[in-house]
Amino acid sequence: MFSTKIFKKYCSEEWMLIFDLNKKTIKVNANHVIFNAGDPVKGIYLIEKGKVKVLSEMGINNKRIIRLAGNDSIVGHRGIHFKKYHISAETLENSVFTFIPIDIFIKLLKANPDMSLYLINFLSDELKEAEERMKYLSILDPKIRVALVLLKTLEVFGYANNKTQLLSFTLKRSDIANMANTTYETVIRALAYLEEAGLIVLVGKQVAIKNEKKLRVFSKY
Repeated sequence: MFSTKIFKKYCSEEWMLIFDLNKKTIKVNANHVIFNAGDPVKGIYLIEKGKVKVLSEMGINNKRIIRLAGNDSIVGHRGIHFKKYHISAETLENSVFTFIPIDIFIKLLKANPDMSLYLINFLSDELKEAEERMKYLSILDPKIRVALVLLKTLEVFGYANNKTQLLSFTLKRSDIANMANTTYETVIRALAYLEEAGLIVLVGKQVAIKNEKKLRVFSKY
């Protein structure tokens, strides 16, 4: 988690006043760019409400989704020590952000060591997650990779309804294919297989996790 609550916990009253004076509320509609790779680093974005995908350019006209982020998370922090963003971020649904100018954020980190330590731990967790993702992309069976994407979606966004176990947000099939490093057609076949196996239920374009425990066992690698 990386929300305004974290700032209140780790920053002094003086710096919280500076934080409050400089923050801005920004609303971005669904499927819109927050920032592109190559844009000047202007600040960081705390997700108050919404869902975001973070992408890295892997070549001309080829972007790979490297992270999903939801409520009480942060985007833009990877540009802290750079003049330009080297990744891009897009909204998956209508979203609300608290924006903090980069110069204020850096000064805040320097003045509040506990906040800096929290950010270091947050970045370490992100690095570990990236390493795990590199492992599962090497798995030969695309059905397992698709299952892992569904579990990652569940981890980040949660259920819309615990009784039906419907995901609060189902990625587009093309985005699932992107994250699983496979094709759109393979995703369709993989989802059908997982449904036949009794692990998920397809509700139109949405996905419900029928048996989370068995899906996690299936996804072991």
